[in-house]
Amino acid sequence: MATLVTLKQVNDALRLDLSQYGTPAGDEDERTADVQLKLLQAEATILNYLKVASDTWTSETVPPMVTAAIILAVRGLYDGDDELLSGLYDNARTNPIVGILQRLRKPTVA
Repeated sequence: MATLVTLKQVNDALRLDLSQYGTPAGDEDERTADVQLKLLQAEATILNYLKVASDTWTSETVPPMVTAAIILAVRGLYDGDDELLSGLYDNARTNPIVGILQRLRKPTVA
């Protein structure tokens, strides 16, 4: 699965200062694998919330609001910030990710 958000975008947005962006090639930060895993988890979570297929967008066509939501979800997973993830599937209006994505979400038919 191709990612919609790059590790560099997450690094820059969350100011993680991962070493591979400031040191010689091959000197990978020990946090990189964990951040990459959380990025995949965040993308899957956001796509599931929006009820869209993983091939709906590419990294070039993904809407900026979706990119922002994915980065927020990575932050929630990385920092253990339950506020960013709780209420997501209940569509809680107090959740910042819901606030960003609500207009893009496909409605559920009961």
